Amino acid sequence: MIDLLVALAVLGPAFGGAAAWFLAPGPAFRAAAAGIGVGAGASVGVGAVVFSAGTQRALAGLATVDALGAWILLTVAIVAVLALAGSPAHLRHAQIEGSLRPRDASRYLGLLAGFVASLAAVPILANLGLIWVAIEAGTVAAALLVGSSHTPNAIEAAWKYLILGSVGVGFALLGTLLAYASSVPLLGETSDALDWPRLMAVAPALDGGLMRLAFIFALVGYGTKVGLAPFHTWLPDAHSQAPSPISALLSGVSLNVALYALVRFHLVASGTLGPAFSSTLLVLFGLFSLAVALPFIVAQGDLKRLLAYSSIEHMGLLAVAIGVGGRLALAGAALHLLGHALVKSTLFLSAGRIVDAFGTRRLGRLGGTLERTPIAGAALLVGVLLIGGLPPSSVFASEFAAIVGGAGEGYGPAVAIAALLLGLAFAGMTFHAVRLAWGGRRTRVRATASMSEATPPPARWSRRGLADGVLFGVPLTAVVVLGLWTPGPLRDILDAVAAVLGGPRG
Repeated sequence: MIDLLVALAVLGPAFGGAAAWFLAPGPAFRAAAAGIGVGAGASVGVGAVVFSAGTQRALAGLATVDALGAWILLTVAIVAVLALAGSPAHLRHAQIEGSLRPRDASRYLGLLAGFVASLAAVPILANLGLIWVAIEAGTVAAALLVGSSHTPNAIEAAWKYLILGSVGVGFALLGTLLAYASSVPLLGETSDALDWPRLMAVAPALDGGLMRLAFIFALVGYGTKVGLAPFHTWLPDAHSQAPSPISALLSGVSLNVALYALVRFHLVASGTLGPAFSSTLLVLFGLFSLAVALPFIVAQGDLKRLLAYSSIEHMGLLAVAIGVGGRLALAGAALHLLGHALVKSTLFLSAGRIVDAFGTRRLGRLGGTLERTPIAGAALLVGVLLIGGLPPSSVFASEFAAIVGGAGEGYGPAVAIAALLLGLAFAGMTFHAVRLAWGGRRTRVRATASMSEATPPPARWSRRGLADGVLFGVPLTAVVVLGLWTPGPLRDILDAVAAVLGGPRG
């Protein structure tokens, strides 16, 4: 059964995307939805098996899923469903604007499902080389999606993402080859030499010098995909120019998947060198990412770039939490992976509705969103407060756990700096959110033709408004509930994920 579930988690969206590519837009959406739905259901099944019975090997050893892999796979499934549900509104608006060329909708849906398949493959695969291949495939699909609007800025952002992303995964490939060179004397010249469970088993006997270099290259390579500063420069452009459902995928789970790949190298390196080397680098780059993101959040003038820099901030926090270690901080990191995915994907989807209605991404021209786009405006306001860590929010609980846990592990100064930077970033985000919700009364009346065309008739607005209320409300409500109450089974899952993240020292 586990073999079938693991295969469907990847092949479902892959086949759905392949079918959507060749179909008319209506059937293409149904094919993509069927594929992503099958993949999401299979992902839930994989998670249920792993969390109840422990780490699972499948497909003749090609796949290995532990608690961390299952947790990442579940976040991919959830955000994929949200991104798909938000896609019809994006495609309708593109059609109204005239930027949707024949077959574009089908190709968009095909690439979206293919991107989801590549993301789902990463936490399933056991071989570090195949993980690299899946991430590279996702880079190509995401680049095409980023440039799918065909505007000069979007095409420039797509090329920047493709070039910098490819350079990044090139460094990651060097790290993978160095890890292979360190394991060949022990495991032989076979695929097992890059099998991460085997690498973990023989980690103490691996070549320390090669593993040190392997982690450095992996940190630069996969750190680029994670968006850690100073390798982050592609991220604000790509996330701001991509269609909002794709931005939700990029920020909600693509960054998590790249972090997962980096964590695998961190765990192997910790087993070989001890935790100090890789943990210290993660903490330093995490703090630097928090510091770099802060001024761009405070002085930002573009709504989607604001959310993109917020993602850099939160990836920095996750790097710090994983670096400091300890059960509490690592459980907080596990919870933060889910909370950030839910809120940030909702923020990008709601931002897309607002941008479509106003015809601009400029913050200074988006005042009064609660009046013009009440559902999306409310979702944006609530989402910003939640992602900033205002209780009750699971993000507050995870940030608090990371900071307190880090202090308990002897990283008091580092987590104190992180707490200060998080507080300042929250103040900047809140200022922008309040201005968006209630400010700029004079700019609201300057409706352009595209704004009036994008506003649906009242009867249709009622149906779409209800759909948007569900789309935005369910994930935000889940984050609030998880900030107030953590069910027992979820606590057990977080503990299992934290135990994996703890590695040899856990």
